[in-house]
Amino acid sequence: MHVLIATGAGVMAAGFIDWQAGALVAGLTLLTYVLLGTLAPRTPAPAGRGRLMRVLRRHGYQIVTDGMPRHLVIGPGGVYLLETRVWQNVVSRGPGDWRIGGVPAGRVADRLAGHAARLERAMDTLNRIPGLAIVPVIMVAGRLPEPVMRSGRAVIARPRNAVHYILDRSTRLDQDEIDALADEAASYLARDRPAP
Repeated sequence: MHVLIATGAGVMAAGFIDWQAGALVAGLTLLTYVLLGTLAPRTPAPAGRGRLMRVLRRHGYQIVTDGMPRHLVIGPGGVYLLETRVWQNVVSRGPGDWRIGGVPAGRVADRLAGHAARLERAMDTLNRIPGLAIVPVIMVAGRLPEPVMRSGRAVIARPRNAVHYILDRSTRLDQDEIDALADEAASYLARDRPAP
C-alpha cells in the first residue's frame, strides 16, 4: 500500500514538474513511511484502547469521558481516572525521581491527581461514601521496571496492566452507587467541558 502511495505521489509530481521531481517525491514519500514504521514510537491503536475499555465494561464498569484523552471509570472496585493518551516514552529512574521520557513522573502524576481532586470535590455522591477517592491512572507504552508503579496517589502502568490492576481491586461499590456516580460524573463533565 505504501509503495502505491509513493508511486502515485511520484507520478503526480512528474506530471506537474518533470520526471526527476517525480522520482524525488516518490523516494522521499517511501523513505518517510520506512522511517515512521521503524523509528517512530509505537502508539497503541485506538481500537486497542477500545478493547480494554470493553473489558472493563464487561466487568461492570461504566466509563464517562471528559472530551479529553481521559476517562472516568466507575465500577465495583472504585473510581479511576484513566489518562488514555499513552505516553510514548520509557519510564526510567532519573536523578531523584522516576521520569516518563524527559518529564518527571511526579509532575505528570500531580497534574492528573489535581484533575481527580477537582472531580472529587464536585461529586457529592462520591463524598458520601467513606474512604472512596478517585485513583489517577497514567498509561505508558514504554517498558516499566514493575508491572504497576505508584507516584504519589497515581498509578503508572501499561494499558493492559492498568486494566488488570483495576479488575483486581476488591468490591467497594454496589450497582446503585455505580449508577449514581456515573450519572453525576457525566452531568458534571458535560457542564465543565470547554466549548469547541
